This record gives sequence, structure tokens and C-alpha cells, in this order.
Amino acid sequence: MLPDRTDVKLLQALVAEPRLTVSELAERAGCARNTAQARLDRLHAAGVLGVNDRGVALRPLGWSVSAVVSVQIEHRALDAVTDTLEHNPNVLEVEETVGAGDLLVRVAARDTDDLQRVVHSLLAIPGVERTTTSVVLTSRVPYRVMPLLESLHPDG
Repeated sequence: MLPDRTDVKLLQALVAEPRLTVSELAERAGCARNTAQARLDRLHAAGVLGVNDRGVALRPLGWSVSAVVSVQIEHRALDAVTDTLEHNPNVLEVEETVGAGDLLVRVAARDTDDLQRVVHSLLAIPGVERTTTSVVLTSRVPYRVMPLLESLHPDG
């Protein structure tokens, strides 16, 4: 799906202020409320908009340690490992990769002792061969989509 200018304006408004009403989004995008609603419905159906928890800051809630764990697995166990990871509440994201590891797993922990427990829980999954953990000190460029959206229709 290639978004047009109105789609991009709606997405930019949502990224800037996620709590806007459909009427407010329509106003920002310069379209009618019904048009905005129809386009938002289309963006949802296309998978562009979906459930996204990225806006929740975990540090103030007590999860002060974030890490990225590279996980090497037995390839025949990929689906089973992924299913187990999906059910682990400390796992925030899992991406299949090529390179040194097979999966990149972002995890959250309350402290380093909790991180050790989380990593050990990953190692205990049948099919996991090895892990390498990198603790995140700070996020220099947080997850973002606005620059990419702006590049679609740079002149407005």
C-alpha cells in the first residue's frame, strides 16, 4: 500500500498526538471526518495501524533494565521457540535475523538480577542453543516513523 498525502497527514498527526479524535485528525489532514474515518479503517485493514505498545515507558513502571538478546536456535525449532518467547511477559519484541544470531529479542527487566533470570529463561527453551546479551544503556534514537513518513511527500 502506497499512502497518498492525506494518508501521510493522518499518520503524521497520529504519531505527533496519538490521542486525537477522528474529527481532530480530519482537521489536521484537511479532509472531512468521514473521509478520515474511512482512511483510518483502510490503514487498519492494511496492517499499517495496529496494536502498538511502543508508547509505554517502562522505566517509570519499574523495569529499569532493557537488553537485546541475540539467540541462536536449532532451525527446526523456530516456531516452537517463537511461540514460547511470545508467552514470556519480559519479551518485548522478537525479530528473525540473518547473521550472528537467528533471533533478536528485546527484553525488559527490573534489575540485573531479574535480567539474569530472564536470560536463563530464554536459555531453558528447548531449541535455544546460545544467547548473547547486550544491555541497553540509553536509547539514542528511539523507535520513530515520522522522518520516514515525511520522506514520502516532503513538500507537504
